[in-house]
Amino acid sequence: MSFWEAVALVGTMATILGVFITIYGLINNRVLKEEARSIREMLDRMDRRHEEGRQAASEARGELAEILKRLGELVVSEGEKTREAVRAKA
Repeated sequence: MSFWEAVALVGTMATILGVFITIYGLINNRVLKEEARSIREMLDRMDRRHEEGRQAASEARGELAEILKRLGELVVSEGEKTREAVRAKA
C-alpha cells in the first residue's frame, strides 16, 4: 500500500467516523431536549404542589389561631365562673 492509498484510507475512515458522530449527536440532542422538557414539567408540577401546600398550611395556621383564641376565651370564662362559685361559698 502506497503512502497516498494510506492517506485516502485514513481520510475515508475519518469521514465515515465523522458521519456516525454527527448522527449520534443529532439523536442525542433530540433525546436531551425531550428529557429537559420532561424535567421542566416535573419541576413545574412540584412547584405548584409546593405553593398549594404553602397556602393550605397558611389557612390551617389561621384556623388554628381562631381555635386557640376561642379556647382561651373558654378558659377565661370558666375561670371567672370558678372564682364566682368560690366567692359564693365563702
